[in-house]
Amino acid sequence: MGTPVKSAVHSSLILVDYDHCSYCGACVAVCPPDCIILHDATLLIDPEACTLCRRCIPACPTGALTLGEVA
Repeated sequence: MGTPVKSAVHSSLILVDYDHCSYCGACVAVCPPDCIILHDATLLIDPEACTLCRRCIPACPTGALTLGEVA
């Protein structure tokens, strides 16, 4: 299952399915606020910087990123 990363501004969040993430960096390349960090085969999303522009979701070739709602 995906790991939620909550945005401080919105009631939505980006879910990262680490089982499907290939750590290719495609999401990092399209992130306008540069809040996605690829470090030592770990994908991190800074929830304070994320604006939920959702550009990372279609950029992911494995479909590892999805938009969810805060429960």
